[in-house]
This record gives sequence, structure tokens and C-alpha cells, in this order.
Amino acid sequence: MDKLVDGNYFTNDDLHVWLTPFTAGEDHTITIELLQRAHIAMIRIWNYNKGRIHSYRGARLLTCELDSKLIFRGEIQKAPGNLNDPEACCEILLFTESESVLELIDQNDWINEKFVQGSVLEST
Repeated sequence: MDKLVDGNYFTNDDLHVWLTPFTAGEDHTITIELLQRAHIAMIRIWNYNKGRIHSYRGARLLTCELDSKLIFRGEIQKAPGNLNDPEACCEILLFTESESVLELIDQNDWINEKFVQGSVLEST
């Protein structure tokens, strides 16, 4: 489970992708405990992106609860199985319409620092 929060989300590297054992007809649950109170404006769900064929192993239907309250239930997009476009590999759950909060998210989003129009920026 450590791969879920290891900071390597836009990847197809075996050291960082994660799968749960699948049992048809059963729910598969992930629980993440926040150690302190936090305000959450956005959650980015990264789907399984090992490869194009393997991307079908990712999640499709998701229920997300916070403090036992439903905050999202629905279908999330399948990752494409490549590293061309980070936004195609994840589903964004947005919990605000505040322009100031959205601006802060945009200013602090690591994707904006590493990618420009779908291309990886060269590090110097």
C-alpha cells in the first residue's frame, strides 16, 4: 500500500504502480487515515497505468467517503497505459468553485511544473 502515496503517481514503473488482489463481485477498499485535520479542495485519483493492455486492470467505479460521509460515487476514466498526458491518467474530484482556491491549486500543482501541453520539461 505504500505505493499509493509514495509521490510517484504519473508512472508505469513496477516499483510505483499498485494493484489489489481482485475478487469478482466483491468490493475492494482502500482506507487512508489523515493524521491531522485538513481542508480538502481536490483529490486526484491516479488509475492503473502499467501499459495499454494492462490499463483495463484499473478501477472503473469509485466510492469515496470522508469521515463516513459520501463525497463521490461514480465512474472514473481508464488510464491510457502511456506517459504522454498526465491528465488522461487520473480523475480529478473537485470540491470547490472558489476562484482563489482554484488559483492556489493551479499555482502549486506539480504537474504544471513538470509538463507543458503534454510534454515533459527537461530538467537542468
